[in-house]
Amino acid sequence: MSCKRVLAGGVACNSRLVEMCNIMCSERNARCFVPPREFLVDNGAMIAYTGEIMFNAGDYPKSPEEVDIKPRQRTDDVQINWRK
Repeated sequence: MSCKRVLAGGVACNSRLVEMCNIMCSERNARCFVPPREFLVDNGAMIAYTGEIMFNAGDYPKSPEEVDIKPRQRTDDVQINWRK
């Protein structure tokens, strides 16, 4: 069974990112899928739903001072504490 990865959202409009993901998947014997460009938009509902999941799990900053913006943080370094 091969591993499958989906690249979606507005970032998937970046052709260099798609190229890099295809290379990484190829090196790992994985399949990469990118939906047609017309479906690659930032989705406010998706972002809001993720926020609701995090809120319900208690995984959110309790005050503005606790917010930590990391513009150079890699997506594979993000800690997901609300996912089981």
